[in-house]
Amino acid sequence: MPRVAKQLAACLILIALMLPSMVRSQETGDLDALRQKALELVNEERRERGLEPLTLGSALNEAAQEHAEDMLDRNYYAHVSPEGDTVRDRFIEAGGSRWQLAAENIARCEGCGGPPQISRVEELHQGWMNSPEHRENILREGLDRFGFGIVVGENQTLYAVQTFAGAGTSRDRQPQESVNAIDRQRQNELAAQRLNRARQNESASRIEPDPALIETAANLLPRQDLDSSRLGDLTQALPEDARNDWRNLAVLMASCSGCGTEPNAADVRSFLQQWLDDPQYRDRLLNRDFTDIGFLIRANGEGLKTAVLVLGQHR
Repeated sequence: MPRVAKQLAACLILIALMLPSMVRSQETGDLDALRQKALELVNEERRERGLEPLTLGSALNEAAQEHAEDMLDRNYYAHVSPEGDTVRDRFIEAGGSRWQLAAENIARCEGCGGPPQISRVEELHQGWMNSPEHRENILREGLDRFGFGIVVGENQTLYAVQTFAGAGTSRDRQPQESVNAIDRQRQNELAAQRLNRARQNESASRIEPDPALIETAANLLPRQDLDSSRLGDLTQALPEDARNDWRNLAVLMASCSGCGTEPNAADVRSFLQQWLDDPQYRDRLLNRDFTDIGFLIRANGEGLKTAVLVLGQHR
């Protein structure tokens, strides 16, 4: 037994000695300094255009570096890995919020050997700024954090990755449109206006916001459980003194991520149009029996927004 143990130990030592020669040589340079320079260049572009500066995020740095090294190790060049993982998947895996917008720029340079230097980061940044799609990510609104990764292999090929994240902005927001938050009363006024335009085209009667249904929508969508995407009980959500007032009720719900931090007019328009574009929901919205609505959008401040619409037919 002792002899066998000695042979096993010798074998393990041999394997340990052999492993380093099997690992591909990679160089990253002074990552901290390179990341600071990459961030500085991005923020200079954003400040010139009146956009909020970004800060470095550990999850974004990790996601960027992991993707750069993975592309080098497995010899591919794409935003999506061979297994189908995206920048969003990598960001969440590194600890990022699943509700936030995540974006990515990548670059590859063949024959760019040696440890990456500041001058290389400057060249990469200029290349990204000269590309409309990459430039759009650098200057995107609704971002607040930034990450950077870079690596050079023994084959003299360099891979670099910029990653971005933030709560995003409202969908369907028009240029110069206000992003100011609107209260539930204004949300309902806008929702009724949008629905009534669609109903008029179908010769359906007008509907109006109803206080009891607005309160019902609020009860169905409690603030403390917004992330669960579960609605409360409709019967219990109705105000007690209004439970016998309705012949028919219907509820629609939708959520979006990376949609900004506060409900605004663009969100009302976006959610209503999403429902109107779906034949199943459109039939409910244009049903001539419904006379009243209650509508509410709530946000968790990280990019998640959830909307609830209650349709009612009075007795």
